[in-house]
Amino acid sequence: PLIVVLFASLFLNIFLILKPRLPFSFLKTSSSLSTGIVSRIVDGDTFDLKGEVRIRLAGANTPEYPKDCLSLEAKNRLEELILGKQITFKVVEVDNFSRQVAYVFYENVLIDKVLVEEGLAQATTSDPEYDPQLLSAQDEAKSLQKGIWSSLCQAKENCLIKGNVRKDKNTKIYHLPECYNYPKIVVKETDGDRWFCSEKEALEAGFSRSQDCP
Repeated sequence: PLIVVLFASLFLNIFLILKPRLPFSFLKTSSSLSTGIVSRIVDGDTFDLKGEVRIRLAGANTPEYPKDCLSLEAKNRLEELILGKQITFKVVEVDNFSRQVAYVFYENVLIDKVLVEEGLAQATTSDPEYDPQLLSAQDEAKSLQKGIWSSLCQAKENCLIKGNVRKDKNTKIYHLPECYNYPKIVVKETDGDRWFCSEKEALEAGFSRSQDCP
């Protein structure tokens, strides 16, 4: 009997050492809904709740803040939607940064979907309950060329040179992908900005090479 007790104790200790350690807040049933008040917006798809809980949207991937096209707009929009408000959320996993990845609702509206349908995020699919509406919202945003699907952020095929018009300085400058400020340049064709397929094309259109290019 003593040997049996010793072996049982040994196996119990091994199990306790090896079992995965998840944040306590995630040890709830994953299908349950939780609530919290949003205290801070980190970027377009990440925010904090009171109590130091960080949430990452499960169904929407916004441009990387602050460098990618419309990333600031996505962050500002998320602030308008949920900052200071009590939201409901469904946690589906905890990521490598200890963020609770969740579908987020405010007054029964899926916030992930709002960002996708406004063209401020790409749909990320992981749950058959929400995938159809997220993908449908993305298809509509693409067809209407909203946000990240518009010429503001989408280069023409194989035409990656950004031509930027500064009317206040009366300049027309083009930026190559390797130029320092390239990620910060947003092509607004309504302001005269253009995409070019070659430097020759940009020069012929009256644009000059940016001085920050190597």
